[in-house]
Amino acid sequence: MKTRHELREIVFRLLFQVDNNDLDLETILELEDDDVKKSSYIRETVTSVLEKKNDIDNIISENLKGWTIERLSKMDRQILRIAIYEILFSEIPYKVSINEAIELSKKYSEKDDSYKFVNGVLKGVVEKVSN
Repeated sequence: MKTRHELREIVFRLLFQVDNNDLDLETILELEDDDVKKSSYIRETVTSVLEKKNDIDNIISENLKGWTIERLSKMDRQILRIAIYEILFSEIPYKVSINEAIELSKKYSEKDDSYKFVNGVLKGVVEKVSN
């Protein structure tokens, strides 16, 4: 059985593939092993993030200072989408979501200090939601 961190990494990978290929989620899932195909967490999270993508992207844009969402790396965009989805629409504590986003950023982002940027955006989101 995979850890929540490993599942989140798979969600990140699947969202990246959907966003950067001409394939839909079902086609991409067909290429995955049975554990991934059958995981309700993976399927529900990816589907929900895709359904709420415009709302999530608006939230990202509102929390960028001097940047546009189009300027973000493709990896950082997916990481932020997952974390914001979790913060706003799941029962996962926001501190866990932020920490996981930072870890994904350290592993996958194109720039070494992207995790600081991701952390700043997510803290801004949490502050707005808390008020």
